Amino acid sequence: MIKRIMCVMFIIAFLVGITSNLPAANPTVAYISMGDNGPFTKPAMDFAQKAFGAQVLERKDLGKTDFKKFAVVWWHDGDSDPGALNDQELKAFTDYANSGGAVLLTAWAIRYATPMGLEKAEARQFGPTADDGTAIGIAPLETTIKLPLWKGLKTIDGKTPNAGERIQVNSIGFPKSGDYYDTLWKNFITVATAWGPPANDWGEKIAAFGYWKLGKGKVFNMNWRLPNFHANNKDIAALQTLTTNVIDWLASESLYMAVEPAGKLATTWGQIK
Repeated sequence: MIKRIMCVMFIIAFLVGITSNLPAANPTVAYISMGDNGPFTKPAMDFAQKAFGAQVLERKDLGKTDFKKFAVVWWHDGDSDPGALNDQELKAFTDYANSGGAVLLTAWAIRYATPMGLEKAEARQFGPTADDGTAIGIAPLETTIKLPLWKGLKTIDGKTPNAGERIQVNSIGFPKSGDYYDTLWKNFITVATAWGPPANDWGEKIAAFGYWKLGKGKVFNMNWRLPNFHANNKDIAALQTLTTNVIDWLASESLYMAVEPAGKLATTWGQIK
């Protein structure tokens, strides 16, 4: 009996040792841009690869690559307008989200929210501008402050964020981007309000940070002046932290919550929600 107990304890200790030495697991992420890979876009792609080991896709992959291999599909276009997508290309995103996947749209990828059927109004567009002297950010809502999106971030006063307190993520300039000013959106769920000149406090008017529900999944939107990955942005560390938090949260919500230990093949499974 003693030998049996010692044997069981040895096996438990052995298994604990193995799991404690496993490399940290990241959610499997696909990244795609379809416009110019310029100074507002390439840094986002580089960050996606460095932070998540993201698989970089091209427009020709739409409809051919199975998005269900990924916990999150991130689409960022910060330099130019890629033009209209055909129905098959759009369905790659909407079918994936409808089935339980998570899509992240940043910068001018917002223009495709309407063709995807998420809104009826067309988003207004602007940018890119590398230097406009305007610092901006977000403020969590009372209903969202407990989400893990604010982990590692500080307010403009250097404190842990509370509801309504300002977090700065962009010091200057903005990418090719857009928004739904003035409250043109109808189906959007705001997660944080936006602040910064000229309106100073935009409230929920522009649909800058939040998501749409689509079937079993989510399409998250981070736009307006927020997703500025340009080298001019002195708050890039805060933006990268916020983007990481968004992707991690979306992955936890995705039905295709895939994880990829460093140097290992990805494992994908469906969650029951």
